Amino acid sequence: MSANPISRARLFGSVALVITTLAALTAAFLSIGPSGLVWAGIIGTIAIGYAALSFVLQLRYPDAADAAWDEQNTVAHRDSLIFGFWAVLWVFLVFLALSLTGRMDPAMAFYWLGPVLGAVPPAHYVVSVIRGRAE
Repeated sequence: MSANPISRARLFGSVALVITTLAALTAAFLSIGPSGLVWAGIIGTIAIGYAALSFVLQLRYPDAADAAWDEQNTVAHRDSLIFGFWAVLWVFLVFLALSLTGRMDPAMAFYWLGPVLGAVPPAHYVVSVIRGRAE
């Protein structure tokens, strides 16, 4: 694990978003716990807190910010966003087909695109860190 505070915050923020989203999806499928709106609020609060922490850390440690966004991390971040785009596109197409055939309510399809959009890029980034492609 990196000693860079920005890299650590990025990793912990990504892990927190992925775990919280997986917990929300598990709770929804098992019909336990709070409603979807409560989970959306929890996930949103974590995301906003992570963004605020990243902003403060980048202002506090400008040299660490340059090191945290070196070429390797920038490539891993870009790849995570690209993977997230394609994942959302494929899930959208599946949900579109399910909606057109009457197997899924369009409002529910739109609702379930949120976790995919929010959790797939951070999940890809966490895998990049585990594989040693990012810090």
